[in-house]
Amino acid sequence: MSVPATLENLLIEAHRLFSLRDFPAAEAHCQHALSRYPGDPNVLHLLGAIAAGQGQAARAAAYFEIAAKSLPENPQVFFNLGSAQLSLVNPVAAQAAFARALALRPDFPEALNNLGCALEAQEQYVAAQARFEQALECAPRFVDARANLGRVLLRAGSPEAAKHQLEQALLMAPDHVSSLHYLGLTEKALGNYAGAEAALSQAVHLQPRAPELRNNLGNVLVAQGKYAAAMTHYAEALALEPHNPAAALNLANALSRQGFVDEAIARYDQALALKPDLAEAQWGRALAYLQKGDLVRGWEGYEWRFLFQQAYPHRYAKPYWNGEPFAGKRLLIYDEIGYGDVFQFARYLPLVKARGGTVLFEVKPGLQPALRGLAGVDQWLERSVQAVDESRFDLHLPLESLPGVFGTTLDTIPSGVPYLFADDAVSLKWRARIAPSPALKVGLVWAGNPDSAYDQARSCTLRDLAPLLEIPGCRFYSLQVGKAASDMRDAGVPLIPLGEDFRDFGDTAAAMSQLDLIITVETAAAHLAGALGKPAWVLLAKVPAWRWLLDRADSPWYPTLRLFRQTQAGDWASVIAALAQALEQYVKVHHGNHE
Repeated sequence: MSVPATLENLLIEAHRLFSLRDFPAAEAHCQHALSRYPGDPNVLHLLGAIAAGQGQAARAAAYFEIAAKSLPENPQVFFNLGSAQLSLVNPVAAQAAFARALALRPDFPEALNNLGCALEAQEQYVAAQARFEQALECAPRFVDARANLGRVLLRAGSPEAAKHQLEQALLMAPDHVSSLHYLGLTEKALGNYAGAEAALSQAVHLQPRAPELRNNLGNVLVAQGKYAAAMTHYAEALALEPHNPAAALNLANALSRQGFVDEAIARYDQALALKPDLAEAQWGRALAYLQKGDLVRGWEGYEWRFLFQQAYPHRYAKPYWNGEPFAGKRLLIYDEIGYGDVFQFARYLPLVKARGGTVLFEVKPGLQPALRGLAGVDQWLERSVQAVDESRFDLHLPLESLPGVFGTTLDTIPSGVPYLFADDAVSLKWRARIAPSPALKVGLVWAGNPDSAYDQARSCTLRDLAPLLEIPGCRFYSLQVGKAASDMRDAGVPLIPLGEDFRDFGDTAAAMSQLDLIITVETAAAHLAGALGKPAWVLLAKVPAWRWLLDRADSPWYPTLRLFRQTQAGDWASVIAALAQALEQYVKVHHGNHE
């Protein structure tokens, strides 16, 4: 005896099939029900759930909208409508639907949680946090809500509080992937890369086909210099999501950081084919071209940096200078990123001045004393929290854009040195500290700014330089500044401290002017020595910044520099052994010249 095809029986069977995830059969029963009972809101509601179960968010939202009109007192309908709108990235519409569900049922933890997600998507982090906390008051063991609370705390800038919530979630559900994912990102924000790697590795193990997890694990591995492992995850993420430009970008960046420049350019091209206005890819490709010496193509993409980073704190409405003559006008040039960049690109200011009017040069505090005597500057300005009054200039340009404006190639770099000069009065002070000696007077710098993301690769330790200090015929002086200068107190080495007494780069330049040779890692000291025309030997990481190019022992930017490169990442011992051998020969020549 067959069961009558009543509305109730059709819905019961459709719900049974839906629970079994047999969506086509469930939908067929619903459509049959609608043919006999047109417009029934419960059937429409179930059709929305079936569409949502198949990832058809727009279709689901349409069904829920119609059902809600006939079921205005049903909180589940509005919850489902809000969830569909969240999937469609319509957080405002989702917020309204969840608010309606909560008006009908205030203790609805899932609706509170999802309302928090809708608010978070609108960057209303405080309000989102409050909703997640309310959801947990209703359901203390609601793991998703606790994970979401951790995520929003991280995004709001409270990683320690985020970590606590995420660890609580994992105590309840050790394999909760979302909690592991955001714990990994939280540990990364706290600088605990080993913890970040562990959490994200577990998440990837649980969900190996999740490209976002693999990308984020790759980023943590890159932060630790584990590029080969990172590339494996980036490549897998790209295979899982071939049309995701971010995955191609990450893979390109990892290749570039290992010195695989041509392969990196191919991946940047892949990312840009998917998203031509992806500024990070345009910028990364530009750096890759610069590193391989293709300066013309490099400068073409160099200006994309303005679209994703704001190293200079101010923005101006006045037009950029394009290199045309500007007689009768005032041009503001300002330094943008690092100290070394200023010393490297200050050489262009005489060329700028030759094209016209008044040149104003704004630099960060501590730089101007080292730039005294630089030709081409009419007025000096010191960087401050206040922007330069636009009534003072007609045109402006960042210093780092000047090589591109002048169309610089490897053959046309303005490489005449010196173009910076130590102040005579300051040099006299340091001459008293650096006594005349028949020994070769050598200045040492072994570490850069520890806040730089690149510092781990470029800096060595004073202990690494110990073989140099045993070479006879040399007197060594420390030009090191910052925290690394304290290494001398622990090392007990024959090194005369100078850097701890530097007030600014003017003192650095003056001290350098009294020395015979500078030995430094890739930091501002290398650029300053080169700009002063001093002999300087630079210790370079396996893949240094673009300006040092690849596989060269000299620099087209600085004729007096000699480059000593790692052949294996992190291996300073072989580099310093080669430098020590060269220094022994240099001492012999020095002594021969002084006999």
